[in-house]
Amino acid sequence: MTEVPRTKLAQGLIPLGGFAFLTAALDVFAGNQLQAHNPATIAAISFTLTALFFIGVDSARRGLAATLRPLTVNRGDVIMINITTATTWLSMLYALKYLEPAIVNVVGLALGPLLTVLISPLLRRGTSVLRTEVYVSLGIGVMIAMLVWGSLTGHSGVGETSTVDTAIGIGLTLLTGIGSVTNVIYSKRLSDAGLKPQSVLAVRFFLMLAVTWVTVAFTAQPGIGAAFLPSAVIAVIGVAVPLYLLQVGIKHTEPITASIILTLSPLFAFFLQLPDQRLTPSAVTFAGVVGIVALVAISTVARSKHDARVAAQVAGIKEPS
Repeated sequence: MTEVPRTKLAQGLIPLGGFAFLTAALDVFAGNQLQAHNPATIAAISFTLTALFFIGVDSARRGLAATLRPLTVNRGDVIMINITTATTWLSMLYALKYLEPAIVNVVGLALGPLLTVLISPLLRRGTSVLRTEVYVSLGIGVMIAMLVWGSLTGHSGVGETSTVDTAIGIGLTLLTGIGSVTNVIYSKRLSDAGLKPQSVLAVRFFLMLAVTWVTVAFTAQPGIGAAFLPSAVIAVIGVAVPLYLLQVGIKHTEPITASIILTLSPLFAFFLQLPDQRLTPSAVTFAGVVGIVALVAISTVARSKHDARVAAQVAGIKEPS
């Protein structure tokens, strides 16, 4: 059974919180920029810059051959993290054209705990999920259902939209959630195999680059020049820095804990999107976000207490009755 002592959990909370904030900022900024630019073009430029950065950093430290070694030694996990990375980010970028950023954020990330409860024991043998985390995950599922209802009935921040557009946005957001949780699990598997955060990030974008640049090549007016500056901003605040923080956080926590902490991001997204004139404050969205944050707090406290008890038992310290 894999357990995470309190000290390691604490080391994971700060970078995961940073990832949650920057992801919220990305959703709000990208949601605005994607109204004027092609999502595939934004993704192609952003991830090219990010991939070149991490390949360069890791190659400078270990050499190019060592950087690319996981492509053969850890082939299965590298293939899966490439698939889940492409699925997560492409579905998220296109979903932002149809839905309120806070809802894309909350459904895409808050779906993680629910799916992690189901998937993690299958993909990582020996991991444990607390009963409280199961209850929290189910509660988050109820909140997600409420936010989906709000989007379909015009009670979200974007107001009335066509049913087709809303359904497409919700479908893409669900794909984002599925991709996000499996992405966390395969990131953890590679971390468990001894790869450092920058080493994982150096080999996870190849499929994303192939898909986006092929899409750009077949787009009549991709607008590469006009999209370069916002894409560069997204590459820094939305991809490179937050993904590094995420990988560091994953190294020190279990997937279920990481997935739950990441659901703080919608609270950041809700307040960051308030200045956006395209959107109006939504009581349904706010209620869903606050409910999810409360559930996150309950689950985090439960996991922290559990890990403290395990650490005490391992050290041979008898807890007071």
